[in-house]
Amino acid sequence: MMTLFYKNRLAKHQKHMMRYMKYVLNDHFLLVMIIALGGFGLYYSDFIKTLDQDFSLGRVVVFILLLGILFVGKIATLLKEPDMIFLLPKERQMTSYMKKAFQHSVWLPFILIVLVSGITMPLLVATSSLEFNDFYPIVLNLWLLKLVHLLIQLQSFYLDTKKTIQSQTVLFIVASLLSIGLNLYFNPWSGMIVSFLCLGFSFMMTKKSLASHPLDWEKAINFERKRMKKIYSFINLFTDVPGLSSDIKRRVYMDPWLNRIKKEQGQTFTYLYARVFLRGTEYSGLVIRLTVIGSFLLFFSNQLILNGIISALFIYLIGFQLLPIYNEFDYMLMTFLYPVEKEQKVKAVEKLIKIILSVVITIFSVLLLVRLQDKVGALTIVGILIAEGIVFTKLYAPKRLKKLEKSLI
Repeated sequence: MMTLFYKNRLAKHQKHMMRYMKYVLNDHFLLVMIIALGGFGLYYSDFIKTLDQDFSLGRVVVFILLLGILFVGKIATLLKEPDMIFLLPKERQMTSYMKKAFQHSVWLPFILIVLVSGITMPLLVATSSLEFNDFYPIVLNLWLLKLVHLLIQLQSFYLDTKKTIQSQTVLFIVASLLSIGLNLYFNPWSGMIVSFLCLGFSFMMTKKSLASHPLDWEKAINFERKRMKKIYSFINLFTDVPGLSSDIKRRVYMDPWLNRIKKEQGQTFTYLYARVFLRGTEYSGLVIRLTVIGSFLLFFSNQLILNGIISALFIYLIGFQLLPIYNEFDYMLMTFLYPVEKEQKVKAVEKLIKIILSVVITIFSVLLLVRLQDKVGALTIVGILIAEGIVFTKLYAPKRLKKLEKSLI
């Protein structure tokens, strides 16, 4: 019965998440991903050609990546706060529910393990005696270790398991270090001996915990809430998620920048938008992330045309993602009563976007001039970026903001 209940809840959850996918997998995001993957693939291919087996750092990098991927992915229990009350009479049957949640949660980490292992295999083959056929035992070994990690998570949802969880976590880390080390430095199949032993022990402990300990409803629900918050935070970069609020931070060190804005009627919205950007994490975090990703791609690429496309695209994306800040104060009735002209809102947003894009263009320009050997070409791209910033703030942004204003009327 509880197995069917989980299936029904999972179906509703997936239907709910698909509503957001059309916003996440939009044309802008797909275009960025295609260019980013293309740039990374080109650089990675050229980098691999320069390596040989004397490059011992290669296996160290892969070791760290494979170890880190084990900690990505959590059990999707899909529990909600009302379950603490309404499902309490079914607590003894919740074991089958949790088992189904575990079975569902093993596949996404497996896909991620396959992708990361596939990406790192050329580096391993180029810097060690391993072959591409060794991909299969490495993936299988990592999946076994990930199952152990998920079983430990499952046990943590039950009362009086803290000491057991701590000891198993230490065992999991030691087993992972040893198993992956054997995979990469000794024999690709040898690491699975350690993984199988660790999985067998973890399976027995999980079976014991589920049979003899009551479910810690509060902990399990909080775990699921935190998991979903991370997912919604990512989706919130593309569209508004109801009920998700961004964090507000004081950031005293930003006060000198705010104090430079004159305290006068004509600067009302300039101050408000600047304060939202500097104190909130939604827009500032978005700008920082896109700037870091764009800078990373520019730094590791020395292709003139590719760098020009990447920099121009990221300038557009940063500006485009900042446009919704225009509606940030629409919920405040007092802003409609301010003796301030509506045109000030548009000008304030334009000014904010202009300043932010100027900073980003400066960062990109420095990277272009440093990385590209063709300085004339680099200066040409810088000129194009400056022109793009001007066109975006003076022509494109005002039209988009007017559409946002009309949608509110």
